[in-house]
Amino acid sequence: MRLTVPQALLYFVLLFFATPAQTSGAQSTAATPAQIPEAPQSTDPQAPQKSLQPRPAQTPAEAAEALRISRLPLVNGIPYDQPSNKDQFLYYLSDTYLLNGQIRTTVRTLYTEAQQGPPEWSTDFSGFMQRFASNEGITAINGTFRLGVGLAFHEDLRYIPCLHCSFKRKLKNALLSEVTARHGEDGRRFFTLTPALADFSGPIIAHSLWYPHFDPFAGVVSVRTVAAIRVGQHIAQEFWVDRHHKHEPR
Repeated sequence: MRLTVPQALLYFVLLFFATPAQTSGAQSTAATPAQIPEAPQSTDPQAPQKSLQPRPAQTPAEAAEALRISRLPLVNGIPYDQPSNKDQFLYYLSDTYLLNGQIRTTVRTLYTEAQQGPPEWSTDFSGFMQRFASNEGITAINGTFRLGVGLAFHEDLRYIPCLHCSFKRKLKNALLSEVTARHGEDGRRFFTLTPALADFSGPIIAHSLWYPHFDPFAGVVSVRTVAAIRVGQHIAQEFWVDRHHKHEPR
């Protein structure tokens, strides 16, 4: 194909002006990635890392303990581990002298203060402290009786709440705790008089030793208050455990 002079000149002009434009466009395109600033890298070794940390592997002892717990029988929805003598003694200390025991002691003290009994004790602060000390002694006697008989006859008298049970089952569990105990590795429940006798022991001894008039029969009458407050505390524990998802016998 032969080009005329005007066509050749037009072709030359178009070639002359198109080449610099393409070259500059390519240069600007190549320079674009270099103009994007990179995210600053933290050089502080104490700066928190956002990457997920792998879960530490279990030690052989932890793995063996987890396997042992998985094989335990369930009692009220909680793995049941038959208590040793040490476990029972620690539970005795907690249930008698720490929070649980002090709650029962305080409630009984407030009740006797409201009933103004015995009348020989005043209603001022000194009378309140007499009633509190008396109820503290009753709590200690009840707990010591439970511990001694439980160890002698291998009875587990710990209270185990019914996890995520209906109200009817929770109430039944709280009431049965006053006439039953657990025995064996499977934690089976059986009838026993130990909890009831323990509730009788404290009030009778208190009314026979340091109460005015030394009337043991008055101690028998006051057993109803001791038993009712203990059952009420167990019912409260039922719903407390459900709320906080505790899995230990209380």
